[in-house]
Amino acid sequence: MSQVFGYICSDDSLTAEVMKQAGEPLRAIAPEERIGLGVGYLQDGRSLLRKHPKRKAASVDVPSLLADIPSRSMVGHVRHKSRGRAGTKQLQPFRYRKWVYAQSGASQGLRDTYDALRQTVPDHVRRNIEGTTMAELIFHIFVTKVESDLSKTPQGERPKMYADKLAETMVQLQKLNTNNGDDGLGSLQVVAVTDRCIVGARIGGSLHYRLIEGIEQPEEEPLFAGHKPKTVMHDRFRALLVANGVDDDDWEEIPDQSVMWVDRSWEIHRVKIG
Repeated sequence: MSQVFGYICSDDSLTAEVMKQAGEPLRAIAPEERIGLGVGYLQDGRSLLRKHPKRKAASVDVPSLLADIPSRSMVGHVRHKSRGRAGTKQLQPFRYRKWVYAQSGASQGLRDTYDALRQTVPDHVRRNIEGTTMAELIFHIFVTKVESDLSKTPQGERPKMYADKLAETMVQLQKLNTNNGDDGLGSLQVVAVTDRCIVGARIGGSLHYRLIEGIEQPEEEPLFAGHKPKTVMHDRFRALLVANGVDDDDWEEIPDQSVMWVDRSWEIHRVKIG
């Protein structure tokens, strides 16, 4: 298995506090089980990656890592040792322009159609593909669909368009899998982010989210046992965490066969796949 997670917020200076209060589920996979960890994020309109292969991944505390990244939009992926070794190019997340993407699970049956699928990606997008993983190819199929409608979609309507395009991508994969003789796509959870927008898709498995509306922040660290520093309430702060493998009552489950997205008012929406 692998762990995938995403995060967006309205003020990245408060990310450290979010991780203190809500980041524990991101430690779901024990460090000693990891063979790779990566985080992708948006900064000044660019997508950037930090990847930690092999033993380096075990020493990283995921919530602390996210707390130190000055970004409002992030995606992360933890690769489990049962998946086998992987070089840096095979490690997730993947990026393209202002998008960062990661997934957990995929249909092995689709390997037989990899070359045909790759040819559906335009050349200018295909040049960004560095490895041979199905996850990287699925991501580039998704961004190809997004690009086709980007210029004709008003800014305020783009988050829903992104969700629709991710749903279309999942439908395409399901059809290919069925045509290939398999009963279904199996388990696949996807998280992708761009500037101030996150989309998450679930087919099988589990995918959860937690919306944070307002957060209290201590003015200073406790000076001694029993000391309770004054707190500042940030009423307008908003953040959203999305992850698979979560078992926490404060998190809500995204329904199977659906895509979740959040609008600019921080309302949660869902689109049914297919």
